[in-house]
Amino acid sequence: MTRCYTRQLSDAKWRKDEIMPAVQNMTLRAVAPGEEGALAQLFQLYCYDNSAWSGEALLADGRYDVCDAGLASYVHAAGHTASWIEVDGELAGFFITEPGMAGGRAVQEFSDFFILKKYRRRGVALEVVRRVLLGSAQTWLVATFRADAHANAFWRQAFARLPFARVEAWDDASLPLFQLTLLKPAA
Repeated sequence: MTRCYTRQLSDAKWRKDEIMPAVQNMTLRAVAPGEEGALAQLFQLYCYDNSAWSGEALLADGRYDVCDAGLASYVHAAGHTASWIEVDGELAGFFITEPGMAGGRAVQEFSDFFILKKYRRRGVALEVVRRVLLGSAQTWLVATFRADAHANAFWRQAFARLPFARVEAWDDASLPLFQLTLLKPAA
């Protein structure tokens, strides 16, 4: 069963009984060879956004500890994807997926997800989740920092709004900072 959402003009919140429009002019495209430098730049913003709960500090050169060459080879590795999120032809963010394991289950991890502030609270992130996770038959793992109230609120809303067949909390003692969720798209 698909749930629908809309927004009342007087209220900026979506309700389950209303229809939520898809984001117009949004494109998802693979990060192409040669675009890794731009990804590394946006990854610095992503690290900045997460620094309050990750505890990561800046290096002496003013950057977070992300090896640009390592990031470039990582995102083009077998089974990994790195994609741009574009809105109206402008870069709006990125997401990265990678193969992983949850206990003995093979999963695809929706590992890094970043939307520039200009595009937040406009339905972009939910539309990305709809297209990527619901457009697949595999089980997904989503990990958020437990202390990241905004990300956790977003995912709770996404789990409630989108037609996942299964949403299951999963715990891994080796990842105490993270809230882990396994998702199975509706068939």
